[in-house]
Amino acid sequence: MKKSLFLLLFLFLIFPIAISVATPPTSINLSYDLNKGILHVEAIHPSFDLTKSYVRLMNVYVNGNQVSTMDYYRQNDYNEFTDDVPVTAQVGDVIKVDLFCQLGGEMAKEMTVIKPAAVPADNTSN
Repeated sequence: MKKSLFLLLFLFLIFPIAISVATPPTSINLSYDLNKGILHVEAIHPSFDLTKSYVRLMNVYVNGNQVSTMDYYRQNDYNEFTDDVPVTAQVGDVIKVDLFCQLGGEMAKEMTVIKPAAVPADNTSN
């Protein structure tokens, strides 16, 4: 009887409170440096305590194949998560990042690798 009562208490009182404080990322920005093979990830992820509420896991996929899993144990900033990840990709490849919060919740974002824009040469002379 006590076990059943505890389970009901957890399901109806404790679990909803835990879910309400879970803060998944609210946005993710991705950029890929084709020359360096580096994926830059920036995510807005508000945290009330950097050691308790943080992005704990990042999975990276290229064209649907998982190429990287990164585990984290804290976040460096109260408002955002950032990291640079080495990833091999070609123009036209689709990179997907899936971020998971320590307290629950997740968010994913995709981008297609594009050819970098040509930088005009500096033709000024002295």
